[in-house]
Amino acid sequence: MANPRPREPRRQSQDTATKAETVTARSLALLAAFSPERPRLSLSEMARRANLPVSTAHRLVAELVEWGAVERVHNEYVIGQRLWKLGLLAPIRQNIAEIAAPHMQDVLFVTHNVVNLFVLESSKVLLLERISGTKVGTPFRKVGDPLPLHASAAGKVMLAFSRQDLMSQAINNMTSLTKYTITSPAALQAAVAEVKRSGYAISSQETGLDNHAVAVPVLDAMGYAVAALGVVHQKAPAIGSVVPVLRIAARGIARRLTSVELS
Repeated sequence: MANPRPREPRRQSQDTATKAETVTARSLALLAAFSPERPRLSLSEMARRANLPVSTAHRLVAELVEWGAVERVHNEYVIGQRLWKLGLLAPIRQNIAEIAAPHMQDVLFVTHNVVNLFVLESSKVLLLERISGTKVGTPFRKVGDPLPLHASAAGKVMLAFSRQDLMSQAINNMTSLTKYTITSPAALQAAVAEVKRSGYAISSQETGLDNHAVAVPVLDAMGYAVAALGVVHQKAPAIGSVVPVLRIAARGIARRLTSVELS
């Protein structure tokens, strides 16, 4: 008896896999349409940048919104918080957090304030790491939470020391979070100019009542901020004693980051 011919793989399974790969590639192309220069896009802009028909983009973007990869803001879309939080798992982010941790512990020990480490993410700053003790009160934010550039101390640091020109993005996204939030472009520009001069930023109840923050930049070899290190408390901190501690810690983090990059 002749040996039976081997069964051919099911064509349907191959087609399904190919289709799934195509859908994945198209979805990733839509996400890749965003950039630091264009953190907010309309549906037609996303479709054009991803080289997709608007009808296809509309269907895929709806799925991305449902999952949390993007969020709709009025008639535009931005990267969603769920995708931002996944980005925290990227090795480069984890390296910064791990390197900063002992220096943040030093700041906590000296200041007894909640210590935060922020990085720039699109048109906001993202809380990458937070250290708090049992005697410093309840933290105001969770790791992974975003804050606006114009209202947060870390955001003002990034506006002053980032490699990118972020001012137009900050002005376009200015919203009032409390009665103390800066909402005037001229006032924001003046505040950022002062941050450049002094080397630190403050936010007094601009993102929330009884929320006082101070932050300094973690600078690379070119003098640009790769992160912002800060403290937050329910009462206004003593700038004269807190800022020097933050600066020492920020320089320590910067030196360690440089040595890791060179190794």
